[in-house]
Amino acid sequence: MVTKGGFSLIELTVVIGLISLLTLAITSALLMSVVSSNRIRTATKIKQAGNFALDQMQGLIRNARNVDTCDSAGGSITVNNPDGGTTTLTQESDGNYTRVASNSGIYLTPSNLEVTNFTLACTPSDSTPSLITITFDLHDPQNLSSRESPTLHFETAVNLRN
Repeated sequence: MVTKGGFSLIELTVVIGLISLLTLAITSALLMSVVSSNRIRTATKIKQAGNFALDQMQGLIRNARNVDTCDSAGGSITVNNPDGGTTTLTQESDGNYTRVASNSGIYLTPSNLEVTNFTLACTPSDSTPSLITITFDLHDPQNLSSRESPTLHFETAVNLRN
């Protein structure tokens, strides 16, 4: 009696189906890993840029001789620096995106990130502030996917030192 070696059609179909499911699961996991990596990289870039802008604004305001003008409604503040000069912080458009800028022509946020919801609150009043609260949101408008480009919120309160 001669027995034939090999696999039946049903056995081959089951094996191909299992391999397909396994390939699909591995591909899905790999794709999610890439998306997650991009999101983390973008969030890190946004967080670093926002923290840098906050640190610069805090330093300028905290070390200022006094606050010359504080326009909570317009979102700008002008401070007298220790060297006698003045610096105005405000939100302005560079032609592409809205950024935080100073009157010295220096932007505090990078050109590829956009600032939204920028507010300055001066307490107890705009004319004699002792505490300045700065808030803004920062996001990457070049990333169209909201999953890959989060919008991060930044907020700080600065007491005048002088």
